[in-house]
Amino acid sequence: MKANRVKMTGLSVALAVGMSVLAGCGGDNNNSNNTAPSNSANPEVNASSEPSASAQEPVKVTFMNMWPKDSTENIATTVRAELAKFQADHPNIIVEEESIGDQNAYYTKLKTLAASNELPDIFISKGSELAMFAKNETVAPLDDLLSADADWKNGFLPSSFNDLSSGGHTYGVPFSMLATSVIYYNKQFFADAGFSSFPQTWAELETAIAKIKENGITPIALGNKEQWVAESCILSALGDRFTGTDWFTSINDKSGAKFTDADFVNSLEAFQSLAKQGAFNKDMNSINNDQQKTLYFNGKAAMFMEGSWAIGSVMAAPKEIADNTEVAVLPSVEGGKGNAMATSGGAGSGYAVGVKGYGEKKDAIAKVLKALSGEGFAKSMAEKGEPVAFTVTDYDKSNVSPLAVKYAELSSQLQFTPIYDSYLNPALVSVMNAGLQDLLINGVTPEALAKKIQAEYEKTN
Repeated sequence: MKANRVKMTGLSVALAVGMSVLAGCGGDNNNSNNTAPSNSANPEVNASSEPSASAQEPVKVTFMNMWPKDSTENIATTVRAELAKFQADHPNIIVEEESIGDQNAYYTKLKTLAASNELPDIFISKGSELAMFAKNETVAPLDDLLSADADWKNGFLPSSFNDLSSGGHTYGVPFSMLATSVIYYNKQFFADAGFSSFPQTWAELETAIAKIKENGITPIALGNKEQWVAESCILSALGDRFTGTDWFTSINDKSGAKFTDADFVNSLEAFQSLAKQGAFNKDMNSINNDQQKTLYFNGKAAMFMEGSWAIGSVMAAPKEIADNTEVAVLPSVEGGKGNAMATSGGAGSGYAVGVKGYGEKKDAIAKVLKALSGEGFAKSMAEKGEPVAFTVTDYDKSNVSPLAVKYAELSSQLQFTPIYDSYLNPALVSVMNAGLQDLLINGVTPEALAKKIQAEYEKTN
């Protein structure tokens, strides 16, 4: 699957990318164990004698995700709100949600379930995982499900399926188009350090970090306990600053690029340099991304790096913090080949379907998927300023938070580049992620880590 880049042109498009419209769910629930008797077999049986919908055995659809039950992120809260509406409107479809709340634990469990072909009916998956599941035939291709509802299928942005397709088939339904690397920063802390706006070059960023640290504030809150934050929210964007996107396309296509190439090694050196400078909290490998936000919300850190999904959490922060928060992307690097107005992004993850129960539950699963990526879901997300993978114009813009408007203005200027863990083999991502933990505590050199990643790349490809 080739790495594709999404060009964002204008505030209206930026807002539109964050929103979706979906045609209503169609089709009757097809439970083969509860088929009504045919009237033709007994002319005296009329419609009133047929079993009502409420008398049918409910269809149970399992839904597993990694969101904590108390998550304040807009995607998680919106999914659960729409799921509650769906349950009220569809009493014969019972959705059993399992929330793992830890990404490492989540993907470990997902792999275990896939190995025994016991994947949930619906689950959240990254594109790289889907490619592996598709190869092992444990996940259902969704081409026919999408094609059966043209309005639904055609409403998605064309590029939104890029991260969720493999071997010519679509295996996931996107629910958002995210930037995974956004810098949330406290403009007052930067002003106190002598910066009226966010640094435009890497050298300026290093200067700002030194001055912020002198003021007794942690420059960057980082929670990399679950390992994905350093890679998905920082390195995917930082690496592109140095290498340019053509390099990653070559990596993904296996057409010559190597992780030991100088440009990629330079990105690892720049990342490690921040750690050596004291840019991060010392317990960065012991806390998670929710805890990194807590450091920022408590006024103990000047910035944190996470995806656009964190907008809702920031707006729920103490007013002084929320009012002083601005958004930016990583600055340019000297000699870098990447676009200075780019950041890692795309659908990244989507709803996938385990193959085991798909046949007998297909209609019910389709209805759930549409409800969780459809008109109600999209409108609610749009009104929070969240970027979703569907297009919508009919929503109440007055509810969009100020920070979401700021992000929309920023994203209108951005080019999305590949998220590493959406494309690379999961085993390779695991080596990279664990290696980044070591890199940030000076436990491995950039050159040594690059060689380790390249060795895994050659083994898995």
